[in-house]
Amino acid sequence: MVNRTFSFVISLCLPVLHTSTQVEADELQQLLQSGEYVQALEQASVIKNVGLRRQQMFRIARHQAASGVPSGALSSISLLQQLGNSSLSAGRGQSGTESTVSGGQGGAAMADFDTLIDLIKATVAPDSWDDLGGAGTITPFPGGVYVDQDGLMVPINLGQDGELRAVHREQFEGMFSDKGQDIREHSSVRKVSLVRLQRQLELLQLQGKRPDESMRNLAGIYKIQYVLVFPEQGDIVVAGPAGPWQKNANGRVVNINNGKPVLKLDYLVELMRNAYSDNPTFGCSITPRSDNLLKAKQYLANRKGKSLTAQNTDAWLERLRQLVGRQDVEVFGTDNQTQLAQVLVEADRHMKLIGLGEVAGIAGMNSYLDNAAQSDEPAQTVNMLRWWFTTNYHSLHASKDGLAYEIVGPAIKVLSENEIVDKLGNRRQTGSSDPLSQQFAAEFTRHFEEIAERYPVYLELRNVFDLAVVSMLINAQQLDRKVGWDANFYTQPYGYQPARAKAANSVEPLISHRITKNRVVLAAISGGVLVDPRSLVTLKNIRVDDYGILNAEYQGNREVKLPGNTWWWD
Repeated sequence: MVNRTFSFVISLCLPVLHTSTQVEADELQQLLQSGEYVQALEQASVIKNVGLRRQQMFRIARHQAASGVPSGALSSISLLQQLGNSSLSAGRGQSGTESTVSGGQGGAAMADFDTLIDLIKATVAPDSWDDLGGAGTITPFPGGVYVDQDGLMVPINLGQDGELRAVHREQFEGMFSDKGQDIREHSSVRKVSLVRLQRQLELLQLQGKRPDESMRNLAGIYKIQYVLVFPEQGDIVVAGPAGPWQKNANGRVVNINNGKPVLKLDYLVELMRNAYSDNPTFGCSITPRSDNLLKAKQYLANRKGKSLTAQNTDAWLERLRQLVGRQDVEVFGTDNQTQLAQVLVEADRHMKLIGLGEVAGIAGMNSYLDNAAQSDEPAQTVNMLRWWFTTNYHSLHASKDGLAYEIVGPAIKVLSENEIVDKLGNRRQTGSSDPLSQQFAAEFTRHFEEIAERYPVYLELRNVFDLAVVSMLINAQQLDRKVGWDANFYTQPYGYQPARAKAANSVEPLISHRITKNRVVLAAISGGVLVDPRSLVTLKNIRVDDYGILNAEYQGNREVKLPGNTWWWD
């Protein structure tokens, strides 16, 4: 197995001549850098000083817009508008004084349409607006706005019933099954036919159309529980809990009731193509460059024994960050210009932020860096810490006839290993991991569900792992052949086309530190995701269900009569 993910930690016994209370880091900036906009909005909303609260919320909206989350930026702006007429402009003025809401309109004061319109034009299809020669226009009006399926924002004339009905039809296209079931209702077990969905997607492609929202979000299922195989009907079905969804402030599509990310059609297609490839392994790595590691090692060696003071510590750390430099991002086993690739990198980077203590974990769980600072172990030479996500399924349960499967287990765990940086800046494996590194990996794994409840990116990563297992199960157990299904539309590049996204090629180094009485503890963390689902779907890892629960679920859906266009049902 190729090792792709690395990090290093340095514990230096440097004399500290002077320590003082350091100014606390800007918590809002930390949340923005890690993309945790929901937590940032929660923090800003409780600020008592109205002027400061408006300033912070405007800052969040600007960061969302710059980060490619226009829907989140607009949501933040709408919250700002609720504060009154001067809310947006207050973000540019004094933060220490309360602003007076003008107009005598109370909570319904006039909105700052000019600033809102500028933000919309800067974030929603910037080249399409009339200022830059496009056809799009936007004006302030009291009746509300509507964004159509092509991304065009237009006013709604509330006096025109026909226009409202057209909006309603377009907004909820695909929301009702042919059996009359409403996709916006909660379902304990919703079923999605992969075969029937493929037919609908092929038809849309022939018509030159994209799939609707219900298809892109796989009918709102937020966790795969079962895979059901129906040879007589020629069908393969995935099933699990589902319900209505929306985009949260981070731009992630989540269940409205519990905030859990829903399954994505694009992820399924990418993972089906990986499962049917010659090397069905996928993941990502964030890797420091060898020449930069060598420079950083030499710099630390030259500083050894020299004193740190309150005046020179920041400059010393900044120079170290410059020497470590940007770290390379590699995505393998899938296209790096997809949302799937972004989720892999985002989850891995966020896990390292928790390990560094830059982002809070959960109560009772220390960061790796805090544990290292509290440890009385002797100083170490420069070494690498390697943390990575991999699979953590207990097994697959199957009915006796092999036509129904249940995914069992927490899905994800973190592993660790130490490596040595040699004289040339290259890494050498040790085959072992120090106790503190093992402790962080074990605690993250043990508390995964609690951490994921706070940070939904990990639940989205679990969805990716689940879909990878399902895709590999279909291929390894030849379920497609059992039902006579040609899955080429999913598995071949000429078929369904996942949405494109900008590829991340590098990231800034993640470096943090702790100062104790007699030493400075530094950590620069890197890592990755490594998934090879082949071993999970072998016969020795599939256990027969002895309780009949799977068979009961299977039989309950075996005789369901579905209209021709139906691809999901409750």
